[in-house]
Amino acid sequence: KQGYKKETRFTSKSSAKEILEKIEQAAKPLGFDVQKKNYRMRLENSKTGRKGNLKVATEVFQVAPCLHLVEVKKAKGDTLEFHKFYKKLSTSLEDVVWKTEEDMQ
Repeated sequence: KQGYKKETRFTSKSSAKEILEKIEQAAKPLGFDVQKKNYRMRLENSKTGRKGNLKVATEVFQVAPCLHLVEVKKAKGDTLEFHKFYKKLSTSLEDVVWKTEEDMQ
């Protein structure tokens, strides 16, 4: 059995507003309803999966004036479905995820 994480994090040099907009733009075509409040976002899949509807909680933390930490975690549903969702989401967020020179090699 392969172990999948129930949460993941990434850093970004984009503004919190821009990060949340990008996540919303990426999640809606995947069938997710989006609820935003301040720097938090709840995503709920309208399709029922193996363990009910997948719910994802997202929160943006400011680490430094130009650096944000984004936490994306499964709130409810199947961990494998969350992993598949995050893979699709992360390809849409490539322009906001901050990569170091080491990551680019």
